[in-house]
Amino acid sequence: MCSIDRNGEVPVRFFRSFLALSFVIAFNAVTFAESAPEAPLMLVTWYKNSGIALPSLSAWNIEHIAVYDKGTRPAIQLFNQKDGIAVSYLLYENYSGKPSSEGCREDGINPIIESLGTKISDRKDSVLDGTSGRHVAVTEYRMSLVDGQPLQRNLFGFVGIEKMCAEIHLSTVESKKKTSAVMDEMVKNFSPDFSYQPKSLDYFLLATLLFKGSPGESAPYYKEALNHLPDGPEMLKTRRIITDQLVMALGISGDLKNSRAVAEMAIKSDSAYPLNYYNLACGYAEEGDVKNARLQLQRAFDNRKNLLESEKMPDPRTDDSFLKLKSNKEFWTFVESLPKN
Repeated sequence: MCSIDRNGEVPVRFFRSFLALSFVIAFNAVTFAESAPEAPLMLVTWYKNSGIALPSLSAWNIEHIAVYDKGTRPAIQLFNQKDGIAVSYLLYENYSGKPSSEGCREDGINPIIESLGTKISDRKDSVLDGTSGRHVAVTEYRMSLVDGQPLQRNLFGFVGIEKMCAEIHLSTVESKKKTSAVMDEMVKNFSPDFSYQPKSLDYFLLATLLFKGSPGESAPYYKEALNHLPDGPEMLKTRRIITDQLVMALGISGDLKNSRAVAEMAIKSDSAYPLNYYNLACGYAEEGDVKNARLQLQRAFDNRKNLLESEKMPDPRTDDSFLKLKSNKEFWTFVESLPKN
């Protein structure tokens, strides 16, 4: 599926963590950054209200992000180099049948304990009065990694209500009292907000983090970013960027039908933007529809003057989608005739 070359900027406060993921975000998020300059990165789901405010990314590097259980369980792992602590946060529906933190713990920890078997020792369960007003169901254990090496300390905290569970998991191989105290404090202060109503920015940033490794998982988040974007001409640039990312996420993951539908809907409301046509042409090329691929590609180049300042017109000569049609001499002669940047 076609990809777009966009030279953009990212909010400064996220830049280091994005580098830790070994990629640069291919779009401009300035509008969002200006609207919420001090907002923390939030872990949210795309299907229910709820959120977990993540720790400062100046101290913690993002190591991994994914959505498990058919796209319903977002999880993010961070690492603090100074203290040698890894922390993971998860947000998911409560299927335990118990509207409590203890119910979430049973549902979350039991499969882990069963899978680890004899590798774990010194398990302790407790309940803390959390700073959020809800208690935290805690499980701690030690785990052997390699013979002769220090045991890994694992500390879990669960907070739950009838419909949702939130989880924090901390681990370290350090045995320092200071490190243990940091972990204990983080569990005690674990304060998910089950009434949090995610904003467009929240969905957009998580989708961005997911896009490179899991474009299909990013699509529902891009969709919600669009659905929650405020109306108004000042949001046109942002709307174009999110739409473009959503179309690509769907297309790359193989959902050409919905990718095309999003592009077609965008054209109805924003007929001047060339990348809407370009993405549509990509989808037709993937399906071997030479006639419509050419038609939409021509429309894209006819409107190329309407690109955003940070964008360049993609080169169909190098896009995988169009290269599949290279054996069609008439089509490829047309492609070769298109202007180059």
